[in-house]
Amino acid sequence: MELKAIREFVNDHPEGVIIRMVNGTEYEIPHRDYVWFVPTGGNDGKSNRMATSFYISHEEVGRLVNSLLVLEIVPLKQSGKSQRGGRKKSA
Repeated sequence: MELKAIREFVNDHPEGVIIRMVNGTEYEIPHRDYVWFVPTGGNDGKSNRMATSFYISHEEVGRLVNSLLVLEIVPLKQSGKSQRGGRKKSA
């Protein structure tokens, strides 16, 4: 996933998000303040360097996350829907 898209989604959902990785790991981010993005431009403003990682605070530990390994991001609080997307058991 593009870092710019992740940044915009997190900023649009300050109440928190769940970040799902391609290996099935989920990071529950309770607030925008738990995510830090690396600056991408140089001091001269002409740098073409593209950042692909960002930092999250998860379970009191800082983690470096590669944005290319993010499968999806969903809002932490969804009205009337399950955040985990699991199936219901049939009787």
